[in-house]
Amino acid sequence: MSVQPIVSSLDVSRLQPLLTGRYIDAAVLRLRALLDRARSVPPRRVPPDVVTMNSRVLVRHPGDEAPDMYELAYPNSDSGGLSVLSPLGAALLGAREGEVVECAGGRVSRRATVERIEYQPERERHYDR
Repeated sequence: MSVQPIVSSLDVSRLQPLLTGRYIDAAVLRLRALLDRARSVPPRRVPPDVVTMNSRVLVRHPGDEAPDMYELAYPNSDSGGLSVLSPLGAALLGAREGEVVECAGGRVSRRATVERIEYQPERERHYDR
């Protein structure tokens, strides 16, 4: 049984426009499914161990010696981060530290573990990020 993901209401309001465009692809469908099953809470009520937009996260892929660092970014962001519309990005949004996420890429599904959130805007009281 999976736990209901938590997302910031600010993130939801910023992501909603991505779900209504003319071009709907697999990435948009993944994001829509996540937001449909997630519980939206005000930014001040987001638990500190939940991945939100603009979070920097250490993720370990099976077989890798060291974890990779990702910053979860909005599409077309100048930050160079991992887009929330990518398979891994969509899997990370709303995930918790220690959680194993599954991301569908092509014909293969991959797993990764959220090891640690290095930075979460809400935890640092950066409520406008």
